[in-house]
Amino acid sequence: MPSYEKNKASGLWSCRFREVDEDGKQRHKRLSGYKTKKEAQFAYEDYIKHLDELMKQRKLDAEQPRTDPNDMPFDELLASYMAFTKNRVKESSFYDIESKLRNRLVPFFTGKKMKEITPKMISDWIENIDYKYSSKMWILSTLASIYKYGEKYFDIKNIMPKVDRPRNLEPTKEMQIWTPEEFAAMITHVENRSIAMYLRMLYITGCRRGEGLALTWEDLDFKKHTVRINKSVTTKTREGAFKVTTTKNQSSVRTVSLPDFFIKELTDYKKEQKDATDVWCEQSFVFGGARPLPPSTVDHTFNVAIKKANIKQIRIHDLRHSCASLLISKNISVVGVSRHLGHKNIEQTLNTYAHLMPDDQIKIKIALDDLNGQL
Repeated sequence: MPSYEKNKASGLWSCRFREVDEDGKQRHKRLSGYKTKKEAQFAYEDYIKHLDELMKQRKLDAEQPRTDPNDMPFDELLASYMAFTKNRVKESSFYDIESKLRNRLVPFFTGKKMKEITPKMISDWIENIDYKYSSKMWILSTLASIYKYGEKYFDIKNIMPKVDRPRNLEPTKEMQIWTPEEFAAMITHVENRSIAMYLRMLYITGCRRGEGLALTWEDLDFKKHTVRINKSVTTKTREGAFKVTTTKNQSSVRTVSLPDFFIKELTDYKKEQKDATDVWCEQSFVFGGARPLPPSTVDHTFNVAIKKANIKQIRIHDLRHSCASLLISKNISVVGVSRHLGHKNIEQTLNTYAHLMPDDQIKIKIALDDLNGQL
């Protein structure tokens, strides 16, 4: 019988149960990441149903050897692809992929053989599902990866090049950013000292929220006024607890300068944290202590403060965009902004923030006017 439990930190439900593998051995299984207990129950029922169908199909395949690779059920190919992918991506990324596949792909493709799936079938389905354009493109991109894997290892026909891409009818969304005045209005309503300092760190350094949560006191250099960003925290794990992982990519590892006033605040905050516990050490999390701040608590506090300040709603990730906007407004070079944010390359910075950069057409005209008589 399955058991259900709610994670206190994330607020998400999970389901635990035992299943018997093909060799007759029992093993523990866990499905997690559901907003309600009912969703977890439905997920368990779908999983058992899918498992039964898969076992029946394997039995039939064993009795009737497959001559055409395209007779392979999509479920079987997907299971093989996920096993292949698991050790090639970060755990948090795999968690996201697995959850999205379970909710977005499995319901439509389960029970179908690869030869039964056509480009038009996929195109029509993508066009009519009630998802955002970005979600539809994620589905197509993931399907393309699955088909490439099937083509390489099982000689399955890759039909994805023939699938039509959906139309993007969504209006372009304006990037949400805060001015220093808006941030100041919000932070005055954050009473929790750790959360307030954490939000300041995000706004000043532009670090990703997981990078900020992962900071320990040994990452701070109070003499040089810098912070070393070299890891991240995720709660997207099968166990439901936090886990310290690598940064998004190697370029995200960086040393960022901190202003004098913030170093002074951090110095005072460090003393407060040391005085408040007997187990403090340099490896303690800057924002939390023995364990990092729970993201759900930070989100709740952040949203309450926004309402009290009566300013426009943004996401915590938008503090990163706000930092970039602030640096650009201070005439910091694109190279400087890119390094501060830990972007993979300058092109990423330009593609994201080019619209925030000043229009230099007047400067260009003056520069060209100086060429009068020389050309």
